[in-house]
Amino acid sequence: MRISPIFTLTAAVLACSACGGDGKPGGAPDAPAGGGLDGPVQVDVNAAPATKLSAYRFFTWDARTTAFTFNDRVVPYDMNTPLFSDDALKQRAIYIPPGAAATYDPESAFDFPVGSVIIKTFWFADDLRTPATSNPRLVETRLLVRHAAGWVPLPYIWDADQKDATFSPGGETRTIAFTDATGAPRTANYLIPARNQCETCHAHQEVVNGPIDLVLIGVKARHLNRTYDYGGTTGAVNQLDHLAALGMLHGAPAAVDAPKAYDFRPIEANGAAAVPAGELDLATRSYLDINCGHCHNPHGVNGVTSQLFLDHTNTDAFHLGVCKRPGSAGVGNGGLVYDIVPGSPDQSILYFRDSTTQVGAIMPLLERSITHQNGSALIKDWIAAMPPLVCDPP
Repeated sequence: MRISPIFTLTAAVLACSACGGDGKPGGAPDAPAGGGLDGPVQVDVNAAPATKLSAYRFFTWDARTTAFTFNDRVVPYDMNTPLFSDDALKQRAIYIPPGAAATYDPESAFDFPVGSVIIKTFWFADDLRTPATSNPRLVETRLLVRHAAGWVPLPYIWDADQKDATFSPGGETRTIAFTDATGAPRTANYLIPARNQCETCHAHQEVVNGPIDLVLIGVKARHLNRTYDYGGTTGAVNQLDHLAALGMLHGAPAAVDAPKAYDFRPIEANGAAAVPAGELDLATRSYLDINCGHCHNPHGVNGVTSQLFLDHTNTDAFHLGVCKRPGSAGVGNGGLVYDIVPGSPDQSILYFRDSTTQVGAIMPLLERSITHQNGSALIKDWIAAMPPLVCDPP
């Protein structure tokens, strides 16, 4: 098993294994949260979903050492430009069964063998500036399990004592108040999706009215092509190179030859103004690709109905929204006419829907009840920087 120092802070925040009865560090140590790693990961695609997340033995954490510990063949990862989910903090990891490997693809999600699992845990703290000391709490862990017929979503909600999570296909909504990284008070109506809502973002339809498959969103070369500190003798290395070195990813080129999305970290630290003018298009297209492009593409349900394609491969200005009337916005257009009016973000439906919190107009449809300030500012700057164009010439 491996301990990841990049999650030293995160682990302290999430730790419960040395909590006393009041949930604070101290007191007699309990069993490691998550059930312990006293054996290999347990994933049986032919069995019913486990009632408790701990049954899979993916990870544990320890309050005393503040280290987040992953079982063998569970590899943590991060993304260049991540999805925004109401400012929730996230921990991501990949599990691939022994003797198996994913197959590299330069554009699409990697092809994973049966029994693989994508693991994503969401958590909050009262103050995101000091999460380790501000009432941190786990909220949910989402699993996508690779079956022979495709990916199967399994949602788990963490129990009140923070020692385990329970299979919860019905989902729920929670009102969560917190202080964000800028010191501003925020209140999110945070959605823990029901199992059948996973299709909203992960749906892929090869042909119109054809069968719908669930596909991965973030586990793609351009999103994973970045450095991660794995600690120990491995240290900070590129994630693609690391997976290849472990024998868990076949066919990958050296990371320097792989595609790469924009690194969003400077924007989160310093705002959209941190993006040089020459990088504004790449930064915004990377943001739209990961936050919108999984639905708004030629094979996404929303893309098919709207003909608005926000995935990074689209090079057609009209399908990007330039002077395009919306195909399915309905009352969500904010009284505006075009998806993008070059030079005029305030007249552009894309900017309105990405920044509003109005029910029925908010985009994305799930995962957001508050505005992602940095993301919306980036889109605003991008549209404002476009050469002005009159969409309705006389």
